[in-house]
Amino acid sequence: MTAEERIVAAINLQPVDRIVCAPIIEQYAGQFAGLTNKEYMSDWDKAMAAVQRVWEAYPVWDCNSWMLCGRFASVAHKCGPGRMKLPGEELDDNAQYQILEYEAMVRDDYSLIKEKGFDEYRLTYLERCHQTSREEVLTGLKESARLRADEIARTFARGQSACYGFIVGTFPFEAFSIMRSLEKFYKDMFQMRGELEELLTKATKDLLTSVIPAVKASGVNRVFVGGVRGCGQFISLKNFERFVWPNLKYFLNTLIENDIVPILHYDSDWTKNLPYFLELPKGKFVLELDSATDIFKAHDILKDHCAIMGDVSAALFTVASPSELDEYAKKLITTFRKSGASLIYSSGCNIPINAKHENVKAFFDAVDKHGRFD
Repeated sequence: MTAEERIVAAINLQPVDRIVCAPIIEQYAGQFAGLTNKEYMSDWDKAMAAVQRVWEAYPVWDCNSWMLCGRFASVAHKCGPGRMKLPGEELDDNAQYQILEYEAMVRDDYSLIKEKGFDEYRLTYLERCHQTSREEVLTGLKESARLRADEIARTFARGQSACYGFIVGTFPFEAFSIMRSLEKFYKDMFQMRGELEELLTKATKDLLTSVIPAVKASGVNRVFVGGVRGCGQFISLKNFERFVWPNLKYFLNTLIENDIVPILHYDSDWTKNLPYFLELPKGKFVLELDSATDIFKAHDILKDHCAIMGDVSAALFTVASPSELDEYAKKLITTFRKSGASLIYSSGCNIPINAKHENVKAFFDAVDKHGRFD
């Protein structure tokens, strides 16, 4: 099977010749190639050459889940997802970049969303967050889109598939919690109630008007949808059912109706929320987990309903031995293989910047050792 045939079959819950291998390489690629993280985050050609070197070393990596274009140095201080600290600037040359959370959005800003729409407000937020002009924000967004298009083109040239074309970032509930800060937004949940529900519904509909054409323009009908703070680790199921699920379900169903496959990149522990995903259309989305959610519980609940992506943890890449990583990979792959469920084999979120090279090798070696079905 080609890389694209393999991921399409996995999403559609159809047989594959081997598991899809789709780790999020991100900043580890620079370390693998001997670059400082400053070089990797600020020199696009060097970064792309580093990614190429990883693929040449491990060609079983057939699905590229790379997503650094919105955090790259040339755009990070213009339109990054939050206030950024970068290696070689605010941080040491080989440090992991950081995103700082603070109250950049105040409660009065909800009226701006109601009046002008969520997409317009996000531009205002980025101006304020990065303390820059609208012109600079728009320049950054244009550059980020150019970088993303180049990354996708390079991915295809290698013979890989792109896990997603466009990157939504976060759904409005999650976005508000970042813009407002977690503490302030959760206070809004209890103090604003119905008014906040209406705003979340409006923001969801606003976001769809921009996301759908952006996904179509990317040339890949799969889209990254991030989630963290709407899960049972943070809020009760009662509040999930009120503030998160109705709009999230509407958002995802609308994407699916437009022949777009949502890749739900869900960090933190969603174990309590897993049964809700049975309400989404079968074989039309991917649930991507970061190892905080019990992926084996997810398998038991959703094995006949959707592809599940994950979930080799950061700890297995950094502090475990290669044999311990292989042991977990074998358990993960064989659990799905025995039941006929669809697994997209990946890291639990990013491969850490400080991953041991021998453990990364063990991760890729596990594909041939345990994941071939033909």
